Amino acid sequence: MASSRAIEEEEGETVGDDRINALPDDILLQILERLDLPMAIRTSTLSRRWLQLPRLLSHLIIDITHFMPAPPRRTVNFSVDQIMAAYTAAVNNLLLSSPSSSNSNNSNSNTRIIKRMQLSFFLSEDPSYLCSVGDAVGAIVDAGKTDLLEFSLWLTNLALRNLAFQESDVSHILNTCHNLKFLALCSCVSDFVVLKIDAPHSKLLTLEIVTCGFDRVDLIHLPNLRRVVCWDWGLPNPPIRFGNVPCLHNMSLSCSATNDQTPFRLTELISSATNLTILYLDFQDQMIWIEPQGPKLLYPVFSNVRDVYLCNIFYECDLNWTVFVPEAAPRLSNFYLKAYYSIIKSKIMVPIYCENHPCERNRCEDSAEKVNLLWDQMSSDFKHHHLNLLEITGFAMDDKMINYTRLIMERAVNLKRIRLLDQVPCDKRNVMNGMGSTSSNKWRFPVDQGEKSLIKQKLIDGFSSSAEITIG
Repeated sequence: MASSRAIEEEEGETVGDDRINALPDDILLQILERLDLPMAIRTSTLSRRWLQLPRLLSHLIIDITHFMPAPPRRTVNFSVDQIMAAYTAAVNNLLLSSPSSSNSNNSNSNTRIIKRMQLSFFLSEDPSYLCSVGDAVGAIVDAGKTDLLEFSLWLTNLALRNLAFQESDVSHILNTCHNLKFLALCSCVSDFVVLKIDAPHSKLLTLEIVTCGFDRVDLIHLPNLRRVVCWDWGLPNPPIRFGNVPCLHNMSLSCSATNDQTPFRLTELISSATNLTILYLDFQDQMIWIEPQGPKLLYPVFSNVRDVYLCNIFYECDLNWTVFVPEAAPRLSNFYLKAYYSIIKSKIMVPIYCENHPCERNRCEDSAEKVNLLWDQMSSDFKHHHLNLLEITGFAMDDKMINYTRLIMERAVNLKRIRLLDQVPCDKRNVMNGMGSTSSNKWRFPVDQGEKSLIKQKLIDGFSSSAEITIG
């Protein structure tokens, strides 16, 4: 009885299999089209005839995640190259390999038309994978085997180096890669033309331009841009101009000025950036390359500024000019100032090389002359009511620093905290100059408790300020 039932079940399965095998290719394909690609391929292995069917699919969604290890093997390390090698092989097999008509019940099997194709993959350092995928797609298109083909680029981060751009090249990139959110241009040039970026539908959030030789960059329309970094430009000022950038709130400029660069006004750059909240300016121990402006001119731009960083001001420069910032920024909360003094030997600046330190960046034969910057338009009755923190890095026990700190204390009537810090140490300074301290004798930071108490007493003398003063 049991054996006869088993025979009947086996015969039933055979009849069922025969019925499925008897179906024409178009019906089988409709069944496979309802499955995701990995399941469709696994299903096709059930029959020798079905092995050809994945190459007849008209809807291809080949996702890189299909080639990544599934649990419990997910803990095994697979390199991008290994995953992309498997992905590329699958793409070529599904697109370029033609099914054999002898193994198909459909005489039109070789005339497959791809109605939908969606490819997602990793960008590897090895360009051969991308080239192989591109060649496979190109061959399908050239053969006329596509009904309607639409490519969606989901590139979100892109860094371009050592390239020459025409005026509108970057606009084309952004208008093509609609989902690009981060773009960095490093050591690029534009043949002395103004690089114009106009991408009204772009989702770009951050733009970084570092050591580029553009005559200027005009940001005509970038509706979602929030942060701009422009460092070490090599052509005349100003390096960049902002058009319609309603979301811009963070701007960082850093440059060691050269002889052919003259100071410029911030309103020449950001007259339309009315939502700016963070401003970072790094002068790299060279000429101050901005001109202070009165509050009436800067207020439309600085009205929402909360944090300002003025970094690596050469130490011989007067500091009172920096007061133009809080004068024009009524909502300024944190004011960071960093003075920098160089080590001088026999009137020749000692060459020191240290990453992320001004001594690494300020050695340039054509550096602009350091000219003291004086500001005589400060309002005598100006008071600031929102400044909470004043932080000075590179503070020293000299009258200039003490008087400047007292000036800010006098104007910022609700100042809560003052932090006075030594200059950021250079790791190689001691080795190359034989000095045991970051500060020179002329610009010495208060070290012992007696010196710190003396500085605090000088700062609060004659004031009723309740600001907490921290030294070191």
